[in-house]
Amino acid sequence: MTLSYFGLITLMVLSPIPPELFMPWAGFMVAQGKLDFFSVVAAGLLGFLLSVVPWYFAGRLLGEERLKQLAEKPWMPASSRGIYKTIYQGNRWFRKHGGKAVVLGLFLPGTRNVLALPAGLSQMPIPTYLSYTTLGAFIWLTSLTALGYFLGDRYHLVEQNMDTVATAIWLMLAVVGSIWLTYHLFQRRKRRIAGK
Repeated sequence: MTLSYFGLITLMVLSPIPPELFMPWAGFMVAQGKLDFFSVVAAGLLGFLLSVVPWYFAGRLLGEERLKQLAEKPWMPASSRGIYKTIYQGNRWFRKHGGKAVVLGLFLPGTRNVLALPAGLSQMPIPTYLSYTTLGAFIWLTSLTALGYFLGDRYHLVEQNMDTVATAIWLMLAVVGSIWLTYHLFQRRKRRIAGK
């Protein structure tokens, strides 16, 4: 499979394939001299922004009540209620953590596009949202591209063991999340004791 910059943008906007698969492949093509590293990251970044900004404006223009009404329409699938619940909970989490939620959400598959809805719902200014999103996406996409670049000819090993790689990534995220949660629970308990 060969990739072009336009192909990367298209994949990022339209493809159900996660970027964790095609961005390292683009990095492998950089190692072969077929693509330019920074152009790959720029194309991925442009495609990602094009994919999330409509979600942001949907949240900003529709609002929470309208989204709830849409989710409850009889012609909507039953799963839409679960989606709304996820968005509602995401909105509460987003209001609490703001920009950190945007950056961290980019590293969690399945939350990247949907997290743009709470950003819009919370009326986060578009320049602020784009700044956080661009920063997080740049780090994320650069890391994926560099992974493919440094793997070089060994990239086929990643393809053959993608399930193992995905499991390792999820385990790493689970460990980091557990440490983060434990730290914040400890801090909350400390504040509660200090307040007594």
